[in-house]
Amino acid sequence: MFSELSVRLKKKLGLDCFPVAISFEQKIPPDMEQLKGSLRLCEMLDKARLEGESFYSVSKCHKCSGGASSCGLRKMSSHRKSGQFLVDLGLFGTARAARRLIESNPGIEFGTVKGVSFAPLDSAKFEPDVIVLICNACQAMKIAEAFAYESGKKITGLTGPPICSSVVAAPFLTGEVIYSLGDAGARKYMDIGDDNLFVGIPSELFTEIVDNLDKLSYS
Repeated sequence: MFSELSVRLKKKLGLDCFPVAISFEQKIPPDMEQLKGSLRLCEMLDKARLEGESFYSVSKCHKCSGGASSCGLRKMSSHRKSGQFLVDLGLFGTARAARRLIESNPGIEFGTVKGVSFAPLDSAKFEPDVIVLICNACQAMKIAEAFAYESGKKITGLTGPPICSSVVAAPFLTGEVIYSLGDAGARKYMDIGDDNLFVGIPSELFTEIVDNLDKLSYS
């Protein structure tokens, strides 16, 4: 089902690559290979969408502890909780301000996830929990309008948290479609353009959105 929907969405929106399927695993999947080496979660998205790779990750696979902790694979260190590392990176003026952001960032509870699987949606062998798209503003607008077509609901934007929190963890936790402008880390390490946005879609809403895209008229 998701393979056919993925092809339809890519064609309808004119996406450069397929969306990424993400699953938060309760046990290690027996039919998938573990990621070799370590990458940041944002780099894992690129590995799936640009290289067509399917794999699962455990805590040691995550080079960035932010991604690992957002997905429930690792406890956040006291240094990260303090916000001082964001001050050291020049992203905040005070640890107090940084800590406010960190405390409010959505994250899956540690210990509730054994691994996180990634795959291009058109070839995923698992049912995803969240589907992530990297697209331009016009494409994101059409997703928002397709989501509102029957319900009138608005898409929520999270512009502070990193994408591992905003478009990976948050859609899973809230059941809502969420967009993000990205974050400094993702834009540094991913192969994306300055005009790209990020959209996270809970899998249970994906069929509705793709079907509604076919009904929209832009006369």
